[in-house]
Amino acid sequence: MNAPPTPLQRFTRRLMGERRTAHRPGSGHGRRASDSQPMHGWQPAFRIAVGVALLDWATKFAVAAWVPMDGFREVVPGRVAFWHVRNRAMILGLWDNLPLNGRKALALVAAVLAILVLVQIVGRAHRLARNHQRWAWLFVGLICGGMVGNLGERVIHWGVTDYLSFRWGEYWLPPGNVADIALFAAIPLAIPVIVFEMMGRRRRGRAHPQPSSRAAPSARS
Repeated sequence: MNAPPTPLQRFTRRLMGERRTAHRPGSGHGRRASDSQPMHGWQPAFRIAVGVALLDWATKFAVAAWVPMDGFREVVPGRVAFWHVRNRAMILGLWDNLPLNGRKALALVAAVLAILVLVQIVGRAHRLARNHQRWAWLFVGLICGGMVGNLGERVIHWGVTDYLSFRWGEYWLPPGNVADIALFAAIPLAIPVIVFEMMGRRRRGRAHPQPSSRAAPSARS
């Protein structure tokens, strides 16, 4: 006989969006049939995140070795340039006026909240239709890869290497990096992920109708 789950296991399952606790004696199913199925969504999301983070770190290392600090080199004349700067503020230069410890606290809180939300998405997205799941994995992978790419660098010297700048009219936009591109690319993906989850909620229970309560007609003599 299986031992009942510990409070930590129940908390983890709830965090992952599972509803595997039996609601009736002898029942092993949760609120959806997929609650009894294994979850593998973290694997494609993890691969995407690792790929984004490694690409981000590799490009930062290459630019730091090729372009001096505050250096500016056009790679596509008049359109794209490598502008090597060290951004010690948050994304988009936010909270630059805060002391360093304040920015560290903000980064820690933002990272924890983001992890909690992304874990929920991974846990719940395994219940979506297969052709919808890939959107959730891509969304989570891009967000995680972008976070790891920038936060991983902040752990070393509390600063992010920005280098990729595009020209807009007469001006060159503030530089960014691969992690920033991944984070911004993930933003519009949140829309289909939310829509697919709402569609799944509307379908809840329809695939498993309750058995009819009408008794079979008795034979007449």
